[in-house]
Amino acid sequence: MFDIKRIISGIVMAAVVVLVALINDKILTFVLFAGILFLAFNEAKNLFKADEASVVLALLFFIIAFFSKEAISLGILLVILVLGYMAYRKSEDIKQILPYIYPTVPIFALWHLYVNEGMFELFWLIFIVVICDSFAYFTGKFIGTKQFSQSSTSKTVEGVVGGLVFASVLGAFVGFFSYGFFFSLFVSFVVAVFGVLGDLIESYFKRRANVKDSGSLIPGHGGILDRIDAVIIASIAMVVLV
Repeated sequence: MFDIKRIISGIVMAAVVVLVALINDKILTFVLFAGILFLAFNEAKNLFKADEASVVLALLFFIIAFFSKEAISLGILLVILVLGYMAYRKSEDIKQILPYIYPTVPIFALWHLYVNEGMFELFWLIFIVVICDSFAYFTGKFIGTKQFSQSSTSKTVEGVVGGLVFASVLGAFVGFFSYGFFFSLFVSFVVAVFGVLGDLIESYFKRRANVKDSGSLIPGHGGILDRIDAVIIASIAMVVLV
């Protein structure tokens, strides 16, 4: 009934997140993020068939972001520079810009959140998304009947609602001591909604590319994009709200 590989992989990834959060070292966190960017960018290149996109350029800008508090601005600047270069060359293949937009800018947003707000907000974000995804999965398995979206046929309306409710309430308890219960409830709900949208966006891209997963790195989950899609999109909402 349940995907054991998915559950075990989820536990291992959660343990890594908790360990990094407890150590809370900026260099270690940056190295982890840079590794995620490298893997996610290359998966996006395959997904969009954007062979000319350069992960080296994305990583170079990410290194600059290590010394800046304006990581999101740097991500947007990277997109503009690449797009400008493509316009200069009169490139006919517009999809080459896509890996710089997704997942690069959202990953820059995730780093922006960590640098400007701290490890607690980063951990809170991941907690909300993981709870939403987990309870959506289990609720959908037990009582799900209505398909939520044609872009993600495995999701059910009941599962998504269950995920949003549990993520909002449990997330509110996590954020309570720093932000108060009701504001934390609001933040948790909005972040969870954007997490669901992030998952849908990734599913949409995969359907367009006619692939089941963005990669095969993580047993039971697929590629790195399959696992971080909700987190990186939700991070933008978290940056705006807190």
